[in-house]
Amino acid sequence: MATSWRIRGVSLLRQGRGVPLFSVYGIRIIADYSWFLIVGLIALTLSIGWFPTELPGRSPIQYALLGVITALFFFASVLVHELAHSIVAVRRGIPVRKITLFLFGGVAEITREPSDPATEFRVAVAGPAISAVLACGFWIASAAMGAQASRPGLQMALRYLAWANTVLLAFNLLPGLPLDGGRIVRALLWKGTGSLRRATFAASTSGKVIAGLLAVAGILGVITRSAVIPGLWFILIALFLSRTADMSYRQVQVREALGGISVSTVMIRDVVSVPPDIPISELIETYLLRHHYTAYPVVEGDVPVGMISVALVKRVPRRAWRTTTIREAMHALTGDVVLSPGDSLPTAIHRMTTSGLGKLPVVEDGKLLGVVTKRDIASYLEIRSNLSS
Repeated sequence: MATSWRIRGVSLLRQGRGVPLFSVYGIRIIADYSWFLIVGLIALTLSIGWFPTELPGRSPIQYALLGVITALFFFASVLVHELAHSIVAVRRGIPVRKITLFLFGGVAEITREPSDPATEFRVAVAGPAISAVLACGFWIASAAMGAQASRPGLQMALRYLAWANTVLLAFNLLPGLPLDGGRIVRALLWKGTGSLRRATFAASTSGKVIAGLLAVAGILGVITRSAVIPGLWFILIALFLSRTADMSYRQVQVREALGGISVSTVMIRDVVSVPPDIPISELIETYLLRHHYTAYPVVEGDVPVGMISVALVKRVPRRAWRTTTIREAMHALTGDVVLSPGDSLPTAIHRMTTSGLGKLPVVEDGKLLGVVTKRDIASYLEIRSNLSS
């Protein structure tokens, strides 16, 4: 099982999936639907394998309870690992929107890359440091209970958590992206070479080599039938690692390619805007279903005051669409959703990611000049790439 950061600006998990759990330091914790599957599988494995072997003579209900509780504590360890990354990132001025627990562990949605190798190193090392503390703590707690523990079930759970966090630590320290070890290597190479692109290429290549080795080990386990289930897991993890390692490098390439290009180059000047005081039902009938755009700037007089989108409309109960105005549902214009014509395209992508909006207004001297969308940026980049190849 692997934990990794989310690739900034590239969705590894489909938007909208999962169950919100709670918030920590303003960071939303989401359980992807696949997380419930893996919790169930780990709990089942512990209930029919680990605990009956290590703790014979108990009832199936006791084994089941121990399995579920231990599985949840393991994922609590994964969450603490991701929170360590996130809290350090926030303290270094990098916003974190949420942490999603999913099939392969957890991903922290850190909205932009660290701006220097020192920040990259500190954020990367925070997770393994916490995992090391947890592993040592569980080992010490298990050993302190002694050979004749009065609560052997608790001791076996602590022992499993110690092993699990040790494996999690060792795996995450492998020197390839997107693993923490790969990010540590990238930070060191970035510091040494002064080039984020070259450092990312090296760490990404290492990540794909690690993924290849895992895939080979998994295929051999399946073919020889010596480790079919672990082999299948190795193959799945290898596919995940290979994909995200490649995305890490492509993201840096995109960032460099767009770095010198201003928003005015790709913005749409012929804009359909909406007034703030019409009901949502009229927005749907007159604008959404007629113009087919998914987001619109909200303009009062000549002054832009907000953005309204299909996603924001869906947050309003259907029964209230005729009584709720756009002003009440819109995302008010603040610094995080407004662009000026001289802003760079990476700045636009960052603000889109942070705000959750796929279209942002371009404003100068209080007047709406146009809008920029993710689709326009992607099309521009594709055309440039095709012309240069």
